[in-house]
Amino acid sequence: MRWMLLFCAACASSPTQTSTSEPEPKPDEAPPAEAPSPAPAQTTTASAESATPEPPPPPLPKGTVVLHIGDSMADALGKPLNKELEKRGIKSVLEAREATYIPEWAGFKMELDQHLARRKPDLVLITLGGNEMKMPKPSERIESIKRIVQKVGDRPCLWIAAPVWPGLKSTGLLDVIREHCAPCIYVDTNTLIPDLERLKDGVHPTIPERRRWAQFMIRWMLHNRDPKGAKPWSFKPTTSAPPSESDKWLESR
Repeated sequence: MRWMLLFCAACASSPTQTSTSEPEPKPDEAPPAEAPSPAPAQTTTASAESATPEPPPPPLPKGTVVLHIGDSMADALGKPLNKELEKRGIKSVLEAREATYIPEWAGFKMELDQHLARRKPDLVLITLGGNEMKMPKPSERIESIKRIVQKVGDRPCLWIAAPVWPGLKSTGLLDVIREHCAPCIYVDTNTLIPDLERLKDGVHPTIPERRRWAQFMIRWMLHNRDPKGAKPWSFKPTTSAPPSESDKWLESR
């Protein structure tokens, strides 16, 4: 009887387990896997480090005709540009006259109508205005600018700005040309390639710089031409400077 009492006392003194404790996992059971973290959202803006170089554009359209008109700045650009275009199978015609002015090309003196009719160009380049940079009222050239553009008609056209030389106090003619030469596209030489070295006259680019200017224009046209446009020399609605790697395009394009 005594031993039964001792056994009951021992049972009463032991702690009681609660039913709410979680059972320990068995040794051969792995803990439940955590849910995978959601993948980060993709962004549409790539960082500068991850940007890939622009692929080379299609070559310029072989078998087409380019007519370049203007003053001595057209001559400075046009001669090396002719060579660059002809290397690419494009016929390039330069009609440049020193010391000529916008109204002369807008009228009959420079025979622009005859050049257009005879050459039938697919693209017209204009480099005019360098001799008129100091005129007191550049707005007087608006009607002449519009007449030149009207003569060009629906042909693709680039009005390539004359490069402003150091020390020139311009009265704003280039701004007038920019505002009134549409649908010709204004190519802002002074923003795109502003550091052209000059001859001793302080005005015209040196011979090496003329070649650099011409090669820049090839890169500009490769970058901004719309190969899917309605015409071989259609350009994109919004143009921009060619990328730095476009130097390599000159070797293959």
